[in-house]
Amino acid sequence: MEEHLPICIVEDSPPIRRLMEVLLTKAGFSVVSFSEVGEAQAWLEEHRPLAVVCDLMLPDGDGLDILRTVRIQPWGEHVPVVAVTGLAHEKDQEYYLQQGFDAYIIKPLSTLTFAAQIKEILARKATPTGEG
Repeated sequence: MEEHLPICIVEDSPPIRRLMEVLLTKAGFSVVSFSEVGEAQAWLEEHRPLAVVCDLMLPDGDGLDILRTVRIQPWGEHVPVVAVTGLAHEKDQEYYLQQGFDAYIIKPLSTLTFAAQIKEILARKATPTGEG
């Protein structure tokens, strides 16, 4: 059943959002995407995604708003939330991982490895703590 859940993308740049959609669709995932925090939050309050991939800096909020929306859902702890950002400093990465993101991918995205990274993050989240 879970394989049919979509990956939710929240990215305000149309070319980057489209690239994510294409790479994940080619890898066999269904995808739903949004350009704004508000739209994504409204969807997430009604639907469970397989994972959430989101930019950190968005026009009407940031990735932390999306992360909080996911984590307060009954299923929220089981869904990986991945930050995809141009913020490449190690301190940024540490900060956002400490806030509860499951992974941190730095732009520009690699067309060769992006979908594989998402699959690996999904597999890691699905493995109960202490068994992987």
